[in-house]
Amino acid sequence: MASDDDETAVYEVLLKIGAAFRGLDATGVEDLYFEDADWTNAFGTTLRGNTAIAGYLRDLFADEHFAAGVPVRPPEASVRFLGDDVAVAKTYLERAGQQTSTGETLPVRRNHSLKVLRKEGGTWRIVSDLYMDARDDSTL
Repeated sequence: MASDDDETAVYEVLLKIGAAFRGLDATGVEDLYFEDADWTNAFGTTLRGNTAIAGYLRDLFADEHFAAGVPVRPPEASVRFLGDDVAVAKTYLERAGQQTSTGETLPVRRNHSLKVLRKEGGTWRIVSDLYMDARDDSTL
């Protein structure tokens, strides 16, 4: 299975994407995703390709309503290797103060993501990224 170096490299990708969201700076995000990566946010916006993902995040981070939010505490992450060159990562983040597009402040946003990473040419990058918000209601 994966080596300690692979585990470190995957967590470095997670730290870099987390730092981009925390610092509202998409610099270098394009390099974290494959050229044909897919990305879906908690509202159903779906993008394809590292260039489109980085461009969307640049615009998102520049949006005053999104930028009003701040992380409540450090994010949580876990990684599961499915082979020598594929890993699945789950992350969880709480963000307070984020606003809707009309400026209404949201309650603390509890956001999960599921990322599929692949190692190619010795480098780990994200091939698929899916975000969802936890809700207080339930189906049971």
